[in-house]
This record gives sequence, structure tokens and C-alpha cells, in this order.
Amino acid sequence: MKTQKKTSDTESKKIYTFAQRDGDDFSCVKLIEGKYSGIIYKYERVGFAKEENPDGTLPMKFDFTILKNENKVDIDLEENKQEFINTIGDILIELIEDQINNGTVVYDRK
Repeated sequence: MKTQKKTSDTESKKIYTFAQRDGDDFSCVKLIEGKYSGIIYKYERVGFAKEENPDGTLPMKFDFTILKNENKVDIDLEENKQEFINTIGDILIELIEDQINNGTVVYDRK
């Protein structure tokens, strides 16, 4: 996979970058720092609950597929699983916020 030119303010934190394989019509996220460095994944379905939690937060659900795990990090270990999901969830929120701010968000009301 080749990495794409950085285009987002959030990428300046050096936590992730975008990657894309020749022939694919989608970009992936490559973690480039920290415990999960070297993992390349893509988001699948992303959705939000219809109702807020009692604390006022709106639950978000998403699916993802890991395409490459260069450092063989075992994210199925219970201690790593939730931390990994939280990490890529935070990145997803940043990506969505960036798309909302620059007017490029695409959504389906189904």
C-alpha cells in the first residue's frame, strides 16, 4: 500500500495517515505511532443510535476490517481489543468532523 499526501489537520498529530492499494476505490487508515503502529484498516458500516445515552452522548457503532498488521499486534486480547476500538473510534470521529467542516460528508438516511 502506498500512503497518500496528508490533507487533514488531525494528521499532523502523526497518529495515522491514509493508505491506498493500487486498484482499490477506497482509502484505508494506517496507524503510524504507538502500540498499534503498522496496522492498516478500513471502516465499513458506520452508524449512530437514534437516542442519546442518559449522559447525553450519542452512541456510535462501526465495523472495520484489518487489512495488514505489520507488527503482529494481538488485538483480540481483551486488554487490547477495547483500547484498539476506542483508538480507531476517536480517529473516525475526527474524520467525520473534518468532512462536516469541509462539506464533504456523505450519508444515507436509511
